[in-house]
Amino acid sequence: MKNNKKIIIGAIVLVVLVAIFAICWNVFGAKPTAGSKHITVEVINGSSETASYELDTDAEFLRQAMDELGDQGFSYEGQESEYGIMVEVVNGEQAIYTTDGAYWALYVNGEYGQYGCDSQPVTDGETYTWKYELAQ
Repeated sequence: MKNNKKIIIGAIVLVVLVAIFAICWNVFGAKPTAGSKHITVEVINGSSETASYELDTDAEFLRQAMDELGDQGFSYEGQESEYGIMVEVVNGEQAIYTTDGAYWALYVNGEYGQYGCDSQPVTDGETYTWKYELAQ
């Protein structure tokens, strides 16, 4: 009987300690931030006007970050393919090669992009530019 009483008291103390630890963890533990990467997305339209959007994000790829920019007025549309989206409209301006003889080029820190937005990795401090370009 004395042994059972010690076991019950020990179990109650253990449960109370675990509960106290859980409360302390929730109150004082690390909190998620708004986004660990700060990036800029620019749009240079057919009239050479520039719009710039700042974003703090945890996105792995550019398309995910672009989706987060909708509340800032940034928009895009395109055709899905097995290689990802082919961006044809940015902020309401169309650039379809077969129709307009133009396309939306992606630049990363001023250099012509090597990937589409579905596979372009997002890195802290980088600038991603969508530029309306006429085919030559």
